[in-house]
Amino acid sequence: MLLQDGMVWILFAALIAGLVRGFSGFGTAMVFLPIASQYLTPFEAIASLAIMEFLGTFAVMRNSWSDAEKKDLARLVTGMFIVTPFALILLAQASSDVYRYSVSILSLSLLVLVGAGIRYKGRLNPLIIFSVGGLGGLTGGLTGIPGPPVILLYVASSNPISVIRANNLLFLYFFDVCVVLFFLFTGVLTLKLVLLGSLLAVPNFLGNFLGAKFFNPQKTNQYRLFAYIIIATAAISGLPVWD
Repeated sequence: MLLQDGMVWILFAALIAGLVRGFSGFGTAMVFLPIASQYLTPFEAIASLAIMEFLGTFAVMRNSWSDAEKKDLARLVTGMFIVTPFALILLAQASSDVYRYSVSILSLSLLVLVGAGIRYKGRLNPLIIFSVGGLGGLTGGLTGIPGPPVILLYVASSNPISVIRANNLLFLYFFDVCVVLFFLFTGVLTLKLVLLGSLLAVPNFLGNFLGAKFFNPQKTNQYRLFAYIIIATAAISGLPVWD
């Protein structure tokens, strides 16, 4: 697995995905999975992503924890932890092509919704936040992309950009923890996957570090535009129609 076809592209995807997440707070899965799923099975792609992020995102965790709105984060994570295992069980029934279409379409759909200004505009009460966490667990378990529901919830939030970014980062990190635990307890997590995820964590850590280092809250719009372009490119390239 570590010397398979496409390894250079998978490593490159890990680097760029880390960079996007470092300065935007989201986007790792939407960059990494459309590329990696061209060479890995759905479970291999999601498991390697989870291990990669678990090891590779420490560069931005310290500031994220201090910036986060922890009550909202706890509600998001609780909903996600309840739903994710069931979604992963459903994923086991999907073919590789169906999975690749799902990943790319979900990523592109998020970009369309955000670009069109479609977002949740109601009151952010505890039940809504808990439910969005569960919906993130559903999309995350089925495709490895838990972020879109949370992103769409927060783009209309009045919270400072540093708080939104921190809650997104930490929600995604706890999703990785949930996935790793699930795969560990179900026996899916093999030594090869651990080694692959650990190898990918190196460029991913570098990308996260650089992205966080150069993050400037005054240039949020520029960062988002750059992230959207990268995500769209990765999603389109990952469609099976190009095979």
